[in-house]
Amino acid sequence: MSESRVIWIVAVVSALLFGYMVAFGTSGAAVMFMALLATLMFAGVAFAMRTRDDAPWIFKWVVFGFMAKLAGTWARYYMVTEFYGGGDSFRYYRSGTELAAVWRAGEIPGLLEVGSFATRLVEGITGALFALFTPDMLGGFLMFSIVAFFGQLMLYAAFRRWAKPHHLKPYAALIFLLPTYNFWPSSIGKDAIVLFLLGGGAYFTSRVLGGYELKHMLGLGVFLYPLGLIRIHIVGLLLIGLLGASIISRFAKTSSAAAVFRRFAFIGVAIAAGAFVIATVPDILGVDLTGEDSVDSFTSDVVRRTSESGTIATGEPVSGIEDVTGALALVLFRPAIFEAEEIQHVFAALETTVIAGLTLWLSPGILRNLREWRRNPYAVFATVYTLAFAVAFSIVRNLGIIARQRGQVLAFYLALIIILGWQEKDPNRHIHPAFRQEPVEVVRS
Repeated sequence: MSESRVIWIVAVVSALLFGYMVAFGTSGAAVMFMALLATLMFAGVAFAMRTRDDAPWIFKWVVFGFMAKLAGTWARYYMVTEFYGGGDSFRYYRSGTELAAVWRAGEIPGLLEVGSFATRLVEGITGALFALFTPDMLGGFLMFSIVAFFGQLMLYAAFRRWAKPHHLKPYAALIFLLPTYNFWPSSIGKDAIVLFLLGGGAYFTSRVLGGYELKHMLGLGVFLYPLGLIRIHIVGLLLIGLLGASIISRFAKTSSAAAVFRRFAFIGVAIAAGAFVIATVPDILGVDLTGEDSVDSFTSDVVRRTSESGTIATGEPVSGIEDVTGALALVLFRPAIFEAEEIQHVFAALETTVIAGLTLWLSPGILRNLREWRRNPYAVFATVYTLAFAVAFSIVRNLGIIARQRGQVLAFYLALIIILGWQEKDPNRHIHPAFRQEPVEVVRS
């Protein structure tokens, strides 16, 4: 079937659906109109962000990916409203509707009232999004899905700067189509905002690793600061990944003395920022980590609370190097098919099966290219971040929570195995199947 025919079919179906929504409720029609406008917007974004390496296909994949996002949004909306009949999205919607009037009055709503600061911050952001147009619940889900999809685009843009051309399409297919990114962060709440901020953090991380320029460090701070207000532990893990990449990755032979100096200066800044995060975590999480046994007590408490209901993973948190493999399996490959008890767990299990199969398929190439691993700072960053994430989240034993939080690590794990393991079909096109000889040459404008 030709591309023009597909486009006409999509246009006709969209028009019919829009007519149906108009006939059976203006609220639904408004949501449909929003979806069409958002699709056109992302088509324009895809056209603007294309490069020589992905220009032939990026437009189609972004549009197709956003359509998959719309399907995931509807599925998430149905699950929240019909299957659960309640949840955080309802509270955020009610609060956002009320706070929208405050934003319209030209005031900034207070964020230090009853409730956690992170919750109040998300309520304030919801109110800001609703200030110009306050939709119904489904429309609110769509707004947050749009925010999350920008995060997915930034994750792809971050990867593109350090990948070779034949790596781009498989990564785009995964980052735009996996349920982890099209289902969970498609509702009103923290997940969509966190994905947006994580995508921005990943993008500026990729820029920082290319030359440690001040403007990129400032851009990184713009995304990490609000992310820290919502998920301070994720910021800590990102800083660990950045430090690891800055210390472990090789210097390019073309690096100037100024670039080397900036790199060492960044390491100092990152250590200071990490110390600040460590000092801030207890206050934000509301825990006391000053006692001799406080860390063990906190870990035991999280294990207990995440083991009270749902599908529970056997095993213990990481206590030594021998436990890291089990932690990686927990956060990346579970639940397994035989552990799925609910419909959403089935989809999560199918996804983890695909990820495990992809890992096995790419493992020969990964092993061959390990010697070149240090030449790609983004691959080093992805490795350190993934390991740190697995260790940190090994204290969470509820597989449902793990499935929901997996999106905060999966993009980096996929970047790592694709960069190392994905082979070019035509071996004559590229001298080396995984890396450019010098990382500087890989960076694209």
